[in-house]
Amino acid sequence: MFSSIRRSISRKFMVAVMATTFTAVFVSGLANLAYDINDFRTSVLEELGAQADILSQVSTAALEFEDRPSAETTLGRLGARPNVHAAAIYRADGSLFVSYAAAGQPQALSPPSRPSAAGHIIDGDKLHIFRPILRAGEKVGTIYLRSAYPLDERIERGLKMFAAALAVSLVVAALAAGWLQRAVTMPVKAMTRAVRELVKQRDFSQRVSKTTEDETGMLVDAFNSMLSEIGRHAARLEQSNASLTHEIAQRARIEQALNELNASLEQRIAARSLELEKANEQLHQSQKMEAIGQLTGGVAHDFNNVLQVVGGNLQLLGMTLPDDAAAQRRLETARFATERGAKLASQLLSFARRQPLQPTPTDLGRVLRDMDDMLRRALGESVEVESAVSGGLWNTMVDPNQLENVILNLAINARDAMQGSGKLTLELGNAMLDDHYAAREPEVVAGQYVMLAISDTGCGMPPEVVARAFEPFFTTKREGEGTGLGLSMAFGFVKQSSGHIKIYSEPDSGTTIKIYLPRSHQAEEQQFNMGVGEVVGGSETVLVVEDDLAVQGTAVDMLTQLGYRVLRADNGDAAVAILHEQPRIDMLFTDVVMPGKVRSPELARIARTVHPSIAVLYTSGYTRNAIVHGGRLDPGVELISKPYRADDLARKIRHVFANARQVEQLRHDRAQPAPPASHTGDGLRLLVVEDDPDNRLLLQELLGMLGHRVTAVASGEDGLAAFQPGQFDALVTDIQLPGISGIVLAETLRKMEPGLKVVVASGAGQAPVAASGKPYLSLAKPYQVEQMDALLRGALERGAAATA
Repeated sequence: MFSSIRRSISRKFMVAVMATTFTAVFVSGLANLAYDINDFRTSVLEELGAQADILSQVSTAALEFEDRPSAETTLGRLGARPNVHAAAIYRADGSLFVSYAAAGQPQALSPPSRPSAAGHIIDGDKLHIFRPILRAGEKVGTIYLRSAYPLDERIERGLKMFAAALAVSLVVAALAAGWLQRAVTMPVKAMTRAVRELVKQRDFSQRVSKTTEDETGMLVDAFNSMLSEIGRHAARLEQSNASLTHEIAQRARIEQALNELNASLEQRIAARSLELEKANEQLHQSQKMEAIGQLTGGVAHDFNNVLQVVGGNLQLLGMTLPDDAAAQRRLETARFATERGAKLASQLLSFARRQPLQPTPTDLGRVLRDMDDMLRRALGESVEVESAVSGGLWNTMVDPNQLENVILNLAINARDAMQGSGKLTLELGNAMLDDHYAAREPEVVAGQYVMLAISDTGCGMPPEVVARAFEPFFTTKREGEGTGLGLSMAFGFVKQSSGHIKIYSEPDSGTTIKIYLPRSHQAEEQQFNMGVGEVVGGSETVLVVEDDLAVQGTAVDMLTQLGYRVLRADNGDAAVAILHEQPRIDMLFTDVVMPGKVRSPELARIARTVHPSIAVLYTSGYTRNAIVHGGRLDPGVELISKPYRADDLARKIRHVFANARQVEQLRHDRAQPAPPASHTGDGLRLLVVEDDPDNRLLLQELLGMLGHRVTAVASGEDGLAAFQPGQFDALVTDIQLPGISGIVLAETLRKMEPGLKVVVASGAGQAPVAASGKPYLSLAKPYQVEQMDALLRGALERGAAATA
């Protein structure tokens, strides 16, 4: 349908003329053919019927007299008519009288044995006719004739004539249509082309040429006039359209700009709202943690003061009753309770992220192996413990002692969740937290971590419990079964260690706690226990500054028992007055957190100004940020945390005094005449690690005067960073350092360079033997620089001779 619509008018005209001619000729040809067939049939019947009538008249007498020869002669004359193939005469009763068959006709086509009642029968290409023989109106017999009936030939001839006539008619029609097409459709085509060009080029100046003066010519004139009028209107419309288009374009640009601004504004508002919401949530959490931290810090401070009083007096009482076994047992029970209280305070500080940590490169696989027996004893035989450590496990930067507490607490929580029976799985592996994960988790930095997973087969936790699991004092246990600080302590410790902790749990499906600790590229460092060594006292003068009078009294009693002359002050202002009144004070032993205008760091500065050789030792159950930053003590600061034992206090005081005397010794050495020049030609390359700034500066200067090349740093971590194999001849280090100890530093550097000479300086007696079996060169503070120089040169000369 659509293809006929799209045809051109000339083609439509041609098709219409040809279709009309074809239809007319076809109908007329069919009608003529039908008429010819009917006329042929009629003429054949009339001709054969007339022949039958003649034969019936001629054969009447022969039939009446049974004159067969006469009848056969009559029928034989039909041989002159080739179209008659057979003939017969029948009696009145229908019996065959005589018959005739033309020469060459098959026997099967002989006349029928009896006549038919029908007047004629057309059988394909044969015509059968029966006519009665009458005499005086009475039937005496029947004449039969069979003739050829070539209707098919007649039809074939008619069709050929019809096809020829149809072809001629179509040719004539095509010629006529072509002429009419040129006469009628050419102007229409010209107008069509003009319209197409008009649409394509918008050129209304085009005109169609007129070829005739008839109606078509009038149509062309009207079309040209219409083009002219449309051109004028189009010019006005284009002008209006240009103005309207310009206005629409400006409006569209304005609307687009507004839409873009609105979309951008909505996106910015949504993003800003989300950022504000997250920031508000983080601020709320930060404020909450800060408030809890202040609360727990204050509680820990006061609690540790109480524990210090109780624990100190228990130790003093134990020394006064050495022979009373029953009293010693009760005192031991009380001391155990005091240690539990100290552990609780430590957990509070750990949750608040205010616990001074000593992170070192640590192999968590070793930590788990060392804890295996302890975990099995703590969990009982009914809990199966399984550990899985991945190959190629990285080291991590963590405080191993605090991590052991975290693992033990989590394991005990798992045991309680399993009601004492089940399976605990500890899994270690390397992990990578990508940017996508870090974006979804607050306070998580993308990077490489060591993952510790602790899984149990216990009762699990519903989502609402998981959401609050890290809150302090939140617990689902019955009263008396737990403090609710285990997970809180783990959370605070992991966060303070720059790590990440996550809980995965479902009711009746167990719980998995995953801890991610940052990877360390440094080798593992073995910790050295400074809690062992000789306990000695002294006769120096110590100023104790403590606002809690009970704690103050306990500290004074401990120091008095150790032989020290003790002065006391309740606050910083009173301590300043005592510093100015007393001619000699050897040590300032002060609490970090004190009331009044003078804070502890300022008090220490004043004390060093009034008494330049004074030693300073801090104590506190909660350090805040006065002397601890980033979880570590500031360089040169000495601290003993509450509650402390008398033995720990004794060792710590001797170490601090040794450092102070060492500073004085170095100042004295510097004031002496310069060492002989012979030492300057073969100086040693020394790495000096000393946290006391005065001691470090003087030691560096004096060793330099002896001709040595000195690199001095304030901590073990700085020493590791500065050390390169082959660049130093010896290491000179203090034992007690704010981060990793001097012994751990020495062992680590000796692994990197086995032939490195090590001088260990200590104010608490002799240094321990090296774990590698190679002895340290040991000096007790205060030492003389010439003594150290001789010790180093002698050791190096002996080593060179042994090598030779």
